[in-house]
Amino acid sequence: MNILKKSVPVGMLIIFAGSFSSIPVQAKGIPDRGSIPFAAYDKDNDGFISEEEFNSVRGERMEKRAKEGRRMRGAASAPSFSAFDTDGDGKLNKDELAAGQKAQREKRRGMGQGRGMGKGMGMGQGRGMGKGMGMGRNMPAFSEYNLNGDGKLLEKEFNEARSKRRSERAQQGYRMKNLGNAPSFADIDTNSDGEISADEFAKHQSQHRQQRAQ
Repeated sequence: MNILKKSVPVGMLIIFAGSFSSIPVQAKGIPDRGSIPFAAYDKDNDGFISEEEFNSVRGERMEKRAKEGRRMRGAASAPSFSAFDTDGDGKLNKDELAAGQKAQREKRRGMGQGRGMGKGMGMGQGRGMGKGMGMGRNMPAFSEYNLNGDGKLLEKEFNEARSKRRSERAQQGYRMKNLGNAPSFADIDTNSDGEISADEFAKHQSQHRQQRAQ
């Protein structure tokens, strides 16, 4: 009888332990809407966001939305990594991400076309950090090429987007230097699967930036 009385609590403890262990632990996922948290971008948990991580996470969200058949509004005009990387060290800290996301929210509220964060004097196409006189003027974002927002680039899509970008820049008065040295689709498609992923795109840009810095 004593053995039986002692065995009941032990059995109950085993049941409780099993029930607790079966509770799933939620991973830090990518939200469907709104700003993506720092932890979701920082995949290797080193306290910073690399350009590869930044573009990879964005690509994952776009791909998910595309599979769900959702509209990809604003994907083509999303700011590039360099627009967030205000100190130009090739990585984002929490403050830089927060500041860039705040600028995006303000832009959406109607501050884009004036002196705010859009085509005026801010981070967009004016004198700020985007496509104007800032640091990322020659480095397009993946979203500028991935116009259908499916998270990957096919060769036709890549060539059409590049042609469009060159035409726009020529009309804006930019000097089109080194066009003959521009990488081909195959150069960026490193695994030769016929598609350029956000990771491949980011890696190529990172290599290109390093070459220019030398």
